[in-house]
Amino acid sequence: MENATEAEPRFEELIDLPDAGLRFNAQRVGPMNFNELRNADYGKGFRIPTMPELVPLIYVSLENKKKYKAAKNVVRTLRNHGITGNTGVLYVPEGIFVQDNPKLKDGKISMNQKTLEKKLGSYEEKGVVFSNNKTIRFTPYNYKREEQTPLELSRNTGIIALTGSEENAEKLAKASNIASEVYFWPWDFWILEDIDSSIISVADLRWTKLLNRFNVNADNSEYGKGKYSFGVLEK
Repeated sequence: MENATEAEPRFEELIDLPDAGLRFNAQRVGPMNFNELRNADYGKGFRIPTMPELVPLIYVSLENKKKYKAAKNVVRTLRNHGITGNTGVLYVPEGIFVQDNPKLKDGKISMNQKTLEKKLGSYEEKGVVFSNNKTIRFTPYNYKREEQTPLELSRNTGIIALTGSEENAEKLAKASNIASEVYFWPWDFWILEDIDSSIISVADLRWTKLLNRFNVNADNSEYGKGKYSFGVLEK
């Protein structure tokens, strides 16, 4: 029996990622704040992606940035603006909760520690606790911040919580290795610390021109207007 091979991504007006079961609209949306991105028009049947869904898009776009116009557009947005996912981060003194598609109340992200705690299940990856449907994650403050190598990034529990799986954290590390051939190494992981009260933020992936390195930012205000994203097809 022949070994199974990975299905090739396709880059046209739509970006098809058959291995991940995802299809993206190649036209970016923005600049907007988080609430506006949540309610933006991404095309019929398309919506804003979560951070776990964005990781495969970033990875395959970096792999194919020299071959396809749509991939170049994703990388250009990554370099010049950053790409935001539909994922909220709740900082509490004990650690961080990460939630895909968080509730909005009066146009603001609404995340409650006790409610999120009740939804956590027994499944863990590297110390990150997941809800049964994996849309809610929690990890205590035991991860490295700021500059790190791709290997450190792949094992970082904060990154695993943010991206939804150890597999996605490893994909980001691979993306770093691909990108470092040109301009993207090392990584910075910007995340709040020394928290003594509840704070809500949103995350993005971007390239910082000043430092010439790739960043995972989990400390952005939801109200900032400079956010961009790419629509993903609703399943």
